[in-house]
Amino acid sequence: MSYMQEIDRWLDDLLADHLPEGNLQSAKRHIREKLLESYRNGQAAGQSSAPRESRPPRRFSSERHPR
Repeated sequence: MSYMQEIDRWLDDLLADHLPEGNLQSAKRHIREKLLESYRNGQAAGQSSAPRESRPPRRFSSERHPR
């Protein structure tokens, strides 16, 4: 079973008792579109050739320093 088929089955189980059939199909379509968009964005971000700038972690003290 493909990932999207698993998503459809999960959404049916999750939403079937709460939405009429027409609304269920529409909701599932919108959710699948968002999942696919997120997947593609993740792929594009992983293929980015620009290195990310790494910064050392900021250290905060609980004491205030006078200026």
